[in-house]
Amino acid sequence: MDYDKIMALGFKEEIAEDKVYERKFGYLYSIITKKLTKDIYLEYQKDTRDCKMVRVDKKGNIKASLTLDNIKEIEILIAFYGK
Repeated sequence: MDYDKIMALGFKEEIAEDKVYERKFGYLYSIITKKLTKDIYLEYQKDTRDCKMVRVDKKGNIKASLTLDNIKEIEILIAFYGK
């Protein structure tokens, strides 16, 4: 899935200062997410172009995740959660 299409859906990108990662890959590490509920969010990996839905518990521990196959699935989830 393309970065520009993901960002057009309202995902937020947070740049993390990680010099080791930057030296290894040549660019800064970033976390790209879209919150759907207090404990469910979508997460996009810029380097692999993969997206998954993640459910966490009250402590922030990952309880389940589901890899999404295409942009249409992401659009359906965003519409379902009204975000």
